Amino acid sequence: MMKLGLALLILSGLSFPAAAQSDHKHDHDKSHSHASNFVAIEEGWLALEDVAAEIRAAIKAGNMEALHELAEDLQAVADGLARHSGDVLKSNQLRFSSSLNQLRTLSDRLHTAHENNDVAGAERMVPQLNGMVQLVIASVEGN
Repeated sequence: MMKLGLALLILSGLSFPAAAQSDHKHDHDKSHSHASNFVAIEEGWLALEDVAAEIRAAIKAGNMEALHELAEDLQAVADGLARHSGDVLKSNQLRFSSSLNQLRTLSDRLHTAHENNDVAGAERMVPQLNGMVQLVIASVEGN
């Protein structure tokens, strides 16, 4: 129960109305390095953990250029996981869906950090990313 409370606290820091999100509009190449057509939801967990680790490494290195593509990857993984919402217990589907929406919001915020070369802002997102990854996995596992 404490994990859920912590995760909800972290997520509350990401709850922004759609109007407050970035006006980020680009013509993006949809060939992301992390596949989003998962055969099983467990593949999605692994992809989420991988992209989160790459985001953390890029931020730690101050590599804001890499953050652009990684934000796209995060969005693609969230979309791929959403296609497996039927694999989640019915009682956890709302939490799962909400978690994926929060990942999409974080992706937008990472784009903004990239565009503004805001390393400090990106660093502040790392704990939120970590909490969201754990919340997605917990909602799938039924914890």
